[in-house]
Amino acid sequence: MSLSDEPQYASLTPTVVQIRWKVPTEFPACPEIVSEHALEEYAARLTFGSVFAQNGYNRSLVVNSCLTGDSLVVLTRFGDEAVKDWAVAHVSIKGRFFCHRSEATFFELQGALKHFCELTGQEYGDPIDDYC
Repeated sequence: MSLSDEPQYASLTPTVVQIRWKVPTEFPACPEIVSEHALEEYAARLTFGSVFAQNGYNRSLVVNSCLTGDSLVVLTRFGDEAVKDWAVAHVSIKGRFFCHRSEATFFELQGALKHFCELTGQEYGDPIDDYC
């Protein structure tokens, strides 16, 4: 299914379209204008522990982010109580909008990190700590 085939939802941030993300959400670090280097600018604003997304129910804090070609992948942890504490989002640009796609939520960091690595082309593998 392509990005254009998926339902899109309104966001509290004017330059954002939400995909697989029904609750209107604010993305405080998102640039106000889509430009040639907008994703790089966005990535630079996403520091560890900063707010990636927030709405009336919860907020998600940045754990890691990675630019991959023409997209940005963000690993987050929910700041308040949640059934699933971890999430991965994919951000791309289409026209004059940042498309924020909810990839999935996860019970454990390992699941979220594995998916983050799959989307960014990084090796998840077996950590050395498993053998020490």
